[in-house]
Amino acid sequence: MELLNPLIEYDKQLLLYLHSKGSLTWDAFWIFITNPLHWIWLFFVIYFLGYKIFGFKKTTVISIFIAVSGIVSLWLVNWIKNGVQRLRPINDTSINESLRVLIEQKDFSFVSGHATVSFTIAFLSFWILKKHYKHAYILFLFPILFAYSRIYLAVHYPIDIIVGMVLGFLIALLFYKLTYFFVLKD
Repeated sequence: MELLNPLIEYDKQLLLYLHSKGSLTWDAFWIFITNPLHWIWLFFVIYFLGYKIFGFKKTTVISIFIAVSGIVSLWLVNWIKNGVQRLRPINDTSINESLRVLIEQKDFSFVSGHATVSFTIAFLSFWILKKHYKHAYILFLFPILFAYSRIYLAVHYPIDIIVGMVLGFLIALLFYKLTYFFVLKD
């Protein structure tokens, strides 16, 4: 564990630096961005884009794969969080005196569920749609904003976000292969 101490300390310092860039002007924006309910419209957009390509039946099956990938991501995140039990920055007494507390959260920090689930959905949707929409990469704006909001609000460390992104990529890759095999290959 001592090998990880320099990384953990750097992670804390990076969080303090990034969090210090916040201001009252931006607080309401990032609190709005971090709420998953404010992103529901995006799922309708993704469904609509898929519907234009694949039709109702195939898009509905693809949507089920995407939903299951999100559920698996969330389950895996909770399993990791309960195993690692890293305190959130706002609950970590070694640094929380230097943080502005904008939202309260009591569960654990590592790994970010917001980052993992949103990147899972973004990667999976991107891979499905990229052949048909040259600007499908715009889908990544959602998880980037979503994940950064967690650092801005000091409820996650940068490493929580980075590992969440990688985990989301890996889960999306698995579900893309499943979706391709069962739905997309023709």
